[in-house]
Amino acid sequence: MRQITPSPLLSPYIAHFWLWEHSNLSALPNMLPGTGVELLLNFGDELIIEATQSARLRFGEGMILCPRKSLMRIHTTGKTKVLSIRFRSAGFFTLFGMPLTELSDKFCLTENLLPTSLLEQLINLKSDIARVNLLEQWLLQKLSKMTNSDTALPWAIDEIYYQHNNHGIAEIKNQLKCSERTFQRKFKLFTGVDAKYFERTARFQATLKDLLAAQSNKYITTALNHGYYDQAHFIKEFKYFTQTTPSEYLVENNFTLNYYSLSSW
Repeated sequence: MRQITPSPLLSPYIAHFWLWEHSNLSALPNMLPGTGVELLLNFGDELIIEATQSARLRFGEGMILCPRKSLMRIHTTGKTKVLSIRFRSAGFFTLFGMPLTELSDKFCLTENLLPTSLLEQLINLKSDIARVNLLEQWLLQKLSKMTNSDTALPWAIDEIYYQHNNHGIAEIKNQLKCSERTFQRKFKLFTGVDAKYFERTARFQATLKDLLAAQSNKYITTALNHGYYDQAHFIKEFKYFTQTTPSEYLVENNFTLNYYSLSSW
């Protein structure tokens, strides 16, 4: 996988663009339950996506994926070329106003999100960099029309996920000065899940990222450093998010084939 970072104006909303490209039939990593949103654009042969439901993504089509409690599998049928926008945890709702409670653990075609003319232009472009530049222009137009000035909750979500705030949700709710009910309702609009589950997911993602980056199956110290009580606690969480054990998952194939091992454009 290769990635490109977004422009500074878009970086609060987008983590990166990424590209998977293979000339022959090749596996794509499973998409584990997470905190962000993927907007996949297929410029290769048909893809089959499976979770609690299944769908086909044909050449020139786009799809929104929002895995929260379901593991999503992407099966290739031939030549693979997938360009994706990886939105930050609060980024998608902030830009598009689509409640993530309606998208969680589902995938839907982008027919009502991306203009047909934009998709046609993306298909006709030969350069992947040109495609990314065109997508950025479209997103910057969305950004310029934004009227939502609520920055407090996106800040709180960043504190939980990106800044690894050790003070936790209680302090964030206190700083936001809102009721528990209001906090959870707004939090679910932005992320699709309640704050406690989001925190749980964020902790697992951070732990797994460190293990994969280190290409290590010695997980106990890393797990404890991320706040797991003991080995049994981490194994239970690992099975929940990956449907396998740490020993089965932390192997050479996953060290090289995952969404955390990135090379820059």
